[in-house]
Amino acid sequence: MNPKIWTPRYITNRLGLFVYEQFNKDKPWIAPSAIKWLEANLNKEMRGVEFGSGRSTVWYAHKLKSLVSIEDHQEWFQKVEEQLNNAKLTNVRYVLKSCEKDASGNIPYVDVVKEFDNNAIDFVVVDGKHRDRIALEAINKLTSGGYLLLDDAERYIPIASHTPYNFKREGKTQPEAWKQFSDLTSDWKQIHFTSGVSDTVVLIKP
Repeated sequence: MNPKIWTPRYITNRLGLFVYEQFNKDKPWIAPSAIKWLEANLNKEMRGVEFGSGRSTVWYAHKLKSLVSIEDHQEWFQKVEEQLNNAKLTNVRYVLKSCEKDASGNIPYVDVVKEFDNNAIDFVVVDGKHRDRIALEAINKLTSGGYLLLDDAERYIPIASHTPYNFKREGKTQPEAWKQFSDLTSDWKQIHFTSGVSDTVVLIKP
């Protein structure tokens, strides 16, 4: 753990987020302001895909017409599957896929996004492993006006952020795949949300 990140502002933000999460255990682990925005903008006509499941899965399913959620961890998959069963949701396809390369050199987890037709997804959550590959593949899969939610965005794309793991503040260069993503989405509307601990960005496809 890097002691330099423990500034008074970061400690205050971290405590505030902890308290929020204790009283909102049914909501996604993203910036609270992003949750508020999603509550106002997701609707029952939208088709969603979530990479990286969690307590967010049930929450998104209640907001959307349909949801495909992809997980790579067996024990976590079983836990979320139980939550979905308890909620008696029928609009979710929940799948377990490996994040490791198979004999053909493909990654099953990533390949799920390739199954969708272009312009077929209204909302995609990039919050699991292989985020760069998922984000790049999702560009063509989103409908015009569709939302791409990128969690921990400060680690991947250039945004004005005070969070401790902002790659620019750490003196790092943007990884090549993410630079390609930024170039391809340069004309997309970008909405930035922060908890002061991490950043969530929603990009809206023109």
